[in-house]
Amino acid sequence: MTRLFKFLLLLLVATFAACNEDSRINNNIDRALDLKVEISAVTATSVRIKVAHTCSSDNTWYGMLTDDPTTPAMTLVNERLNEGIDIDDLHREQEYIATFDGLTPNKGYRYIAVGLTPKGQLYGTLQDVAFTTFDSLIENRNWVVKYRGAGRVDGVSYDHVVEVESKDDNPYALAVVSAEEYDVATLAHYAEALREQMEAYLEEYNVENGTSHKFVDMLYLGSNVEHFDLVPGSYRALAIGFRPSGELSGLYAVSSPFEVKAQAPSEEYTAWLGEWSIEGANGVAHTINIEEHSANHSLYLTGWEGFDDLRIELEYSSEDDSVLILSQLVAEDFYLGEQYGKADIYLFAGDAEGYYYDNSEGYYYIASGRVHEDGARQLVSYGADMVDYPRFVQMFFMTEIGGELYALSAEDEIPTFGLTMQR
Repeated sequence: MTRLFKFLLLLLVATFAACNEDSRINNNIDRALDLKVEISAVTATSVRIKVAHTCSSDNTWYGMLTDDPTTPAMTLVNERLNEGIDIDDLHREQEYIATFDGLTPNKGYRYIAVGLTPKGQLYGTLQDVAFTTFDSLIENRNWVVKYRGAGRVDGVSYDHVVEVESKDDNPYALAVVSAEEYDVATLAHYAEALREQMEAYLEEYNVENGTSHKFVDMLYLGSNVEHFDLVPGSYRALAIGFRPSGELSGLYAVSSPFEVKAQAPSEEYTAWLGEWSIEGANGVAHTINIEEHSANHSLYLTGWEGFDDLRIELEYSSEDDSVLILSQLVAEDFYLGEQYGKADIYLFAGDAEGYYYDNSEGYYYIASGRVHEDGARQLVSYGADMVDYPRFVQMFFMTEIGGELYALSAEDEIPTFGLTMQR
């Protein structure tokens, strides 16, 4: 349901140890452990590490990734032992393969592996393998990325279409970024964040729909077109190379900057604007106002819980004439009076069991506004037909003061879904 982006600079991983049938000693542990560490698929921000041995699975071993270039490996291992290593970090498999992401471009790393018993005794020959990540992503001249403006994708017309002409078989993902924020020097970090976002989306999608799609199913191959929902501004389109299993390939291509002009609001979009009387399923009613933010793309809602100075942003979909409400930071340093001073205000959601959902693990959809065949409008809980998605009954303003979270209104003063909307 939620997305969480992390950049990890120092990574730990459990690895495996085993034994030689001819030289087993206490608890079947072989002191002549034959660990082998292989480094592959190095990119600007990731690496694949394989640890293998030919002994049995009676032994355990430990592995760690470090960006310390000079400290002796055994010193680093002992420091980690002194800090305390959980027994769950020890493994027995005879072949271990892991991909480490979030690494820094053009930086040296070492992977250290050594036999380690559950009692903390080191044994076998320590392995210490060094590598350096790429300086940056490499521009793929076989990809040409262009913004085409209005066009058709799969037989449907869209306002903003991006085209990729490809002369090779390297898979890629497509994205659009702000032209002002585009910086080739930080592109590797952006690519890593995109990968994490795609993986989180894939996991969420599979859970909600009961499917088992893989990362490769989200990638493009060869020449393609795709559409994007863009507000007015200056952009660049990006093709970021990925391997089918999800690792960055280190390739990219970028379009020339392009401008998206403001659109005239459609009749359907305009019909959402203005003052509305709303009433929740619990009978709580008040007045809200919806105003234009970006024509045919987003709107602002004020008056929720009676707060005319707190503005909630709504997403608008022209495909089905609907609005979506996302959990969000509503206001920063909002004045709550002399007793509480200033604090940030968030929009949270609560479910039927009385649990509330904050933004600690990212943002999530709370509600959707729909137009029925008879023209009536209603605001309902998002994801009611999705597997394992929370059944939200309310959305409300929350703030944090002194490490504690407080609602701005009493629960029985907040309307519940579904809400009717009338002029």
